Amino acid sequence: MSKTMTIYIIDDDFMYRKKLQEILASLHFFTDSFSVEIIPVEEQEVFFSSLNVLTINDNDIFLLDIDLQTYYSGIDIAKKIREHNQKAFILFLTNSDDKGIDIINHQIHAMSYLVKGPSLDSHILEEAFYSIKQEILQRVQDKDSYLSFKNFGQIIFVKYNEILYIKSMPGVRNMVVIHTENSEQVVEGTINKLRETADSTYLYTELKSYIINLNHIFSLERATGIIMFDDGSELEVGKRIIDKLRKAL
Repeated sequence: MSKTMTIYIIDDDFMYRKKLQEILASLHFFTDSFSVEIIPVEEQEVFFSSLNVLTINDNDIFLLDIDLQTYYSGIDIAKKIREHNQKAFILFLTNSDDKGIDIINHQIHAMSYLVKGPSLDSHILEEAFYSIKQEILQRVQDKDSYLSFKNFGQIIFVKYNEILYIKSMPGVRNMVVIHTENSEQVVEGTINKLRETADSTYLYTELKSYIINLNHIFSLERATGIIMFDDGSELEVGKRIIDKLRKAL
């Protein structure tokens, strides 16, 4: 889990987007702990279509107007976000305070919903973002269940149970690829060093070029040398590794 916040402002009112962007840019209380990028979304329908390919991280935050005057409602966009990530933060913006039941009925699990208008000021947003900051830090502080990596100067924390496998990069020294349930990332490190720090009974570390999460293995195909994972992804490793994994299981 990266300590980077990407904040998406999804509102079809240009002036209101600008106001929110200015307020968020003035909130300096989280910049000591996080790298922050604020993205005002100008074309909401294009954004909706891009959600199928957008990498949504657990720390990402969506300030989302429920009452978008577009083909897709804010709830449509929120449901699409939840299809790809269950942990990202959604804060609904609304002109009315009676939208909560719609959010609950769609099981969107929003962090909060904020009533738009003159009362929505920096103090209210700061309180909301403080709660988000505390939630992220709580996730990260559970160090016993995370591996940490360096990624272009940033520290990334990845939860053990989200890892499918880690593999070395052929021809590239001191770099590995982490495949998780939601993403694929290239980070600094070696399989040898990760063996020393990975403290989990279900991470299989007895291979030269791979670390495999045994809990995510769906099937082992010896004839083809392929591991099938429970998310539908595949990894070709060869028959010898398949035999070792069968013994480990």
